[in-house]
Amino acid sequence: MDSPKGINWLSASSKAAEAWPRAWQLPAIWLVWRLLSSLFAAFISNLIPLTRLEKEIPLLPPSLPTSAWLERALLAPWMRWDSLWFTRIVTQGYQVNDGTTLFHPLYPWLATIPYRLGLHPTLSLLLVSTTALLLLLYFYEKLARQDLQPSEVRFSTLLFLLCPPAFILFAPYTESLFLLLAVLCLLWTRQKSWWLACLAGGLAALTRQQGVLLAIPVAWELWDSTQHKLPHAAKNWKNWLALGLIPAGFLAWSIYRLAIFDDLQPGTNLFQRFYALLISPSGTQVVPVHGLRWPWQIIDQAVSQLIHTPNWDVAVNLALGAGLLLLLAAAWPRLRWSDRLYSLAVAILSISFYTGPEHPYMGMPRHLLLAVPVFIGAAPLFNRPWKRLLIIASSTAGWFFMLTLFMLEAWVP
Repeated sequence: MDSPKGINWLSASSKAAEAWPRAWQLPAIWLVWRLLSSLFAAFISNLIPLTRLEKEIPLLPPSLPTSAWLERALLAPWMRWDSLWFTRIVTQGYQVNDGTTLFHPLYPWLATIPYRLGLHPTLSLLLVSTTALLLLLYFYEKLARQDLQPSEVRFSTLLFLLCPPAFILFAPYTESLFLLLAVLCLLWTRQKSWWLACLAGGLAALTRQQGVLLAIPVAWELWDSTQHKLPHAAKNWKNWLALGLIPAGFLAWSIYRLAIFDDLQPGTNLFQRFYALLISPSGTQVVPVHGLRWPWQIIDQAVSQLIHTPNWDVAVNLALGAGLLLLLAAAWPRLRWSDRLYSLAVAILSISFYTGPEHPYMGMPRHLLLAVPVFIGAAPLFNRPWKRLLIIASSTAGWFFMLTLFMLEAWVP
């Protein structure tokens, strides 16, 4: 009688022993790329130092005081572009008409907690974004398992993590936190946990404007769960009520900045007031010219600029933007309709956002990165080892190239 139990115990132990290394693979990937990105950033910053610390303190050999050298080596290289704005918000809070209200609050507010406990503001921002990335990779794979074969899941993760604009996930930016919340929203939607999904969507909207687009896949899946019948939908009115949490996250921030900072231009027309509700008017101090335009108008201007006055920013944005849009087109047949609609909405908004004559598509590649289901749908396209090796190798090269441009401030992410 004891033998079967012993055999079962040995079998369970063997399976646990096999699963243990697999459980540590994802944190190991995260840790390796965290270290690689930091070391590479420090190396590039040593070649062309830009910040005060980088100019005053050499990277090698290590110098005293140790705290100042560590700040120079590990934190100063990340102080580029929007990172400076988030640091200002963490240390000084939001201010009237200084451009800070362009940035949604959840990310800097979370970073304020370790900062108030005594950590450096940049370290606090990196702590939040890096922790969010580890959780993002875990829940991304849970979402990917809903649609992919087990052998395709890890490749899908690498396809996403090593996409050239995905280096921003390791920077003190909002993308890792936003994508964690977006993936949780999509995952809980699949599990029909509507209130949890909409809560995650509302928090995503409190992190970035694009969070409101998560209402689209949730609404589609909710309608699909009612078999497309109005009587069934009426019976599930409580679940439909949950949808209000997603725009509520966005409106809460908009109302807060209007009430506290009076962040609305007086004397403007109705459309301009509506746009000011979406995008802070004081954001012109961050991006002097911005707004929504027809995509073909922006594309025409960007291509014309590339031909007549080429620069890295326009060239990179057009190349990466075209590549990600082609990836969406290729992944389209393998996506659920809810994922298609969300990814399409992200893509349309990304290519319709105009950021001025000098940088007409500023930030477009990292905005397109938010269409995270694309990387799940695209994974089966690379079904042979040589294809996977080729795409990973080329993506990795592009990843470090984009990180280099970011560190040299030769490209605006």
